[in-house]
Order: sequence, then C-alpha cells, then structure tokens
Amino acid sequence: MTPPQVTDRRPVWSGAAFTVQVRADGRLGLSDRGRHEDVPEPLRRLAVALGRAGLEQCRFHWRAPFSGRFCRVSLLARTDLGFDHVELSGDPVDGLPAGLSPRELEVLTMLLSGPSNAEISADLGITARTAATHVTHLMQKLKAPTRTAAATHALDTGLLCVPLPGSPQRYAGLSVGRLVECADPAAGPQAPARGTRTPQVPRPRRELVVGAALPLTGTGSDDGREMVNGLRLAIEEINAAGGVRGRRVTARVHDVEVTRAASIRTAFDSLLVDGVDVLTSGYLAGQEIGHELAAAAGVPYLHAATSGAMERMVRDDPARFGRIFQVCASDTEYAPRFVSLLTSLRERGRWRHSADRLAIVVRDWHGVDFGIDRAREVAERQGWSLDVVPVVGSGWARATAAAVREPAAAVMIGSFFVDDTVQAVATLRDLGATALPYAIYAPSVPAFRHRLGSLAEGVVWATTTGTYSDRTGRAFARRYTERFGIVPGRSHAGLAYDRTWRIVRAWDVCGDITDADGVAAHLRAEPYRGVNGTYNFDTPGQVALGVGDHGDPSLAQPQLIYQIQDGRQMIIRGGPFRTAEFRAPAHLTASA
Repeated sequence: MTPPQVTDRRPVWSGAAFTVQVRADGRLGLSDRGRHEDVPEPLRRLAVALGRAGLEQCRFHWRAPFSGRFCRVSLLARTDLGFDHVELSGDPVDGLPAGLSPRELEVLTMLLSGPSNAEISADLGITARTAATHVTHLMQKLKAPTRTAAATHALDTGLLCVPLPGSPQRYAGLSVGRLVECADPAAGPQAPARGTRTPQVPRPRRELVVGAALPLTGTGSDDGREMVNGLRLAIEEINAAGGVRGRRVTARVHDVEVTRAASIRTAFDSLLVDGVDVLTSGYLAGQEIGHELAAAAGVPYLHAATSGAMERMVRDDPARFGRIFQVCASDTEYAPRFVSLLTSLRERGRWRHSADRLAIVVRDWHGVDFGIDRAREVAERQGWSLDVVPVVGSGWARATAAAVREPAAAVMIGSFFVDDTVQAVATLRDLGATALPYAIYAPSVPAFRHRLGSLAEGVVWATTTGTYSDRTGRAFARRYTERFGIVPGRSHAGLAYDRTWRIVRAWDVCGDITDADGVAAHLRAEPYRGVNGTYNFDTPGQVALGVGDHGDPSLAQPQLIYQIQDGRQMIIRGGPFRTAEFRAPAHLTASA
C-alpha cells in the first residue's frame, strides 16, 4: 500500500532577524546579524535579482508561507567594500504599521496599480463591498485622503506585501514587480555554486614568501610597526636555523589603510600578483574583502581581525573559506568580561564606587561585535545598569564626556586604536571623572604610554591575545629589544612572530609546500605554543580557541586583562599567567 503524500510544511523562516551580504552568484557572505540558516531562500533569490531588475534598493514586507509571519525586508546594492553584493536585512514584524491587518496590506499593495474595487475583489476572491471596506479602513489608518496618497505612502515606506497579491501583470511597471519577476526561477539559474574551488597556487620557487598587508602609515601605524618587527624577527630566526627544508623565507609587506576598502583591495591584489605563498594581516575594517580575495586565490590566509562576524563567515561556508584562519579569539567576550571583572572587584572590595552604573563608549565598526547584547544580560543579573554611548566620527572625547555625565563605576573604551583610546583616557582625567578606565587592546602598544605619560597609570585593558610574562614571553621580549632597540608591545609584536613560526611549521611538516589544502589541514590539526599562548584552530570558524578563567590554558588562549602599574604592564586576570592583583588608581581612590 502506497503511503499518502504529505506536504512539507516545515517553516521557511526561523523568525529571527538577519543582515547578510548576498553575492551575485547567490552565495551568502558576511552576516552582521543572525545566521545563514535564518535567511529564507525566497529572499535570497530576491536579493540576487536586484541587479537584474536594474534596482539599487527595494523595501517591502515579506509574508512567510505556512506561518503567515511578516518580515520587514530591505535590499540595498553595495559596491563600497570593493566587490558587488546586496545587503539583505530582515526583521520580524509582530504588528503591521498603522495597525493594518494582513488583508488590508494586500489591498494597499494592489492600490499601486490603480485597480477598481471590482478588480480587487476578483483578484483576492472577496466581494466588491468587502474590498471597498478594506480600502476605506486602510485610508483611515494611514490618514491618507485618497487612494493615490495611500499608494504613494506604501511606496515611500516599503509598506508592500510580497508575495504580490493578485495578478503579477498588475505590477509589471513597478520596481517591486520587476524584482519579483526577475527572481522567478524561470528567469534563469539561481542556486549558488557548491563545488570546492581548486586553489591556484604559485609555482615552486627557491624562496617562500609571506605576504603581509599591514598599516605602515595612517590609522593603526603604531601597531603596524610592531607587526612588521615581529614578522622580521621570526623570519631572521627561521633562516638562521636553515629555513624550510633548505629554502629561505622572505616577507613581502604592503602598506594598507585599514579603514578604507580601496586600500585593502589594492594591498591584497598587489601581494597576490607578486605570488606570495601565504597571506597575513592585522585587523581591517573591510575584513571580508581579504577573505574574498584570499578564497578566490586559494592561498592560505592568517589574520588577526578578532571578529565574531569573520568567524561566522568561515563557519558558514567552509568549502570556500577553509584556508582562512583567525589567529586570536573573537571579540564577543570583551564586553561581558568587562562587566564580570567589575563585579568581581566590587564583591572582593577591590574597587569601591558609589555608582552601580557601567558605560561603554563605542564606534560602529563594520564586522566588530564586542558582545554588548550579552553584556547587558550579565550586567542585569549582576546588579549593574549598563549604558552604551555611540561615537560619531572622531568624537571620542565628546562621547566619553557624555558617558560620565552621570556617575559611573567604570567606562569601557571600545576601540582598538591608540589615538581613540588616548583621547578617551585624557578626557576622563581632564574631567576629574571617578570612573575606572577600561580599554580594549590599544594600551598594548608602547605608543599609548609614551603619549599619555603618567595619565596612563591605573588603566585596565583586555586583549584576546597577549604576550605572556612567562619564560618564553620574556625571552622573546629580550631578543626583540636587542634586535630593534625598543621593548615590544604586549600583543601584536608577539602575535606576528608566532603567526610566522606557525606557518613555517605547517610548511615544514607538509609533503608538498604548494598544497594549500594540506597546509590548511595541518594548521587545523596541530595546536602550537607560541609567546602569546597556544594556537588551536580546531574550531568551526577556524579561530584560535579561547578559554575562560578556569579553562585549560595549555590548549587555548585566555583573555588577558592587564593594568598599568608604576608604568609597567601587569596581568591581573589570566589564569596561571597573572602577575599582579588589581590596584585601585591613587587618583581615584579618594573620590570613588
């Protein structure tokens, strides 16, 4: 007996919000919100169709089949990151604008083509009287004096229903009609290619070349010098030890302005034209540009973007991005650890402050997520109120001042850059604020203390990858100082050094140095202990495994929290690598 046919009624949409890049071939790229699986397939097809329809943007309300739930959708063509894509955003709608009912939204959408009540009733299968009632009600709700005014409002605000109600021919002259028509599977193949690309690797050479896109000038150049020195020291030591199977290693460094997409593309294109064997970089605002170019070239790529968004990008498309590795844990623990540290200090009586308020000053940085949403949850559980103050442009001083207009126990300065953090700390001191300054990574760079002088005393800061103060870390610092005449910072100098040695180890073990997939497989398979801790890439997004305060630091890297005490960098949180206890800054203890 043949079983009865059952219609597949699995939900097309999870109901979660999302913002994702959709490439011209239908592949999903960087996800700023949500997961790839949250993106409904019909909306992916509509995003791909945007260019074929000759549109730059489109907004509407999409109705999911079966569930009938509405999703407010925005499609925007983008080229500013150096490659063409569509930014697709969707937000769940609990109640339609102006209190419209789903049927009224359908009728409003039909008004775009100027139909009569009889035509509406015929298309929707309702009576002409019911159609007239719907028109009257929606005009009242929208405060529109005429049907034309209501239709104009719908176009201006994206108050349109997709799938389009009624006959598709009614919308042929409208942008949304062209979009839906172009998204029809009959218009051409839409499915993204799923095959794994065959890497295009350079022919074997005498020298093995490490390509590095680093900020030698412009934004982050203080950090860039640390990265270059760490890279150079590693290569000199590697070649002194015989290189890789008798082959010398050399570096090809290209300057990059980390905040400009065009500069990022130029740097990577130039390195790839030179035929490098591996790509490396620090952190980039348009980090996905590096991912895309490295994936297309098939060259292994190790970066230090500290980005949860980049982690998801690799995790969601391992066939394309399987040769890309993030050499530090992602940024999503920064804000939660900030809250947890302040709670610990408060409970142990190490930081007494009358305020139960914390503040985070942060600029919108593409692809960066400090874990602020989870920090809010942690703060609420632990008895804090948490305010987030956005930075507009370069106004770090202004935003920091706004953060302490009300008393705050501490302020987290959400920037990786020395300039921004110096502005914020100096503002707190100028205002006589009693909040404890808590920075992200930037104080690791020696220029931070050089520029602030005594004002840097007491600053607390965190990093997902810091150079340990153990025997290995001290020996590295000594060799670095002897070679360059300056003391290394506590993060990227060691990170660049470790990254180079990690690459060389993979080359040395692999039978075929030009086998990019083999090199990537070794990077995934074997943890490596460097001066910044253990690099373990055996994670879904191929990021260096992080560890909590009580995890095993021999297999991963704990987030290190430092404090500047008497002009020295002391680790106050970091498991067995702690070198000091937190010390309340003298200039704050009297007034806190």
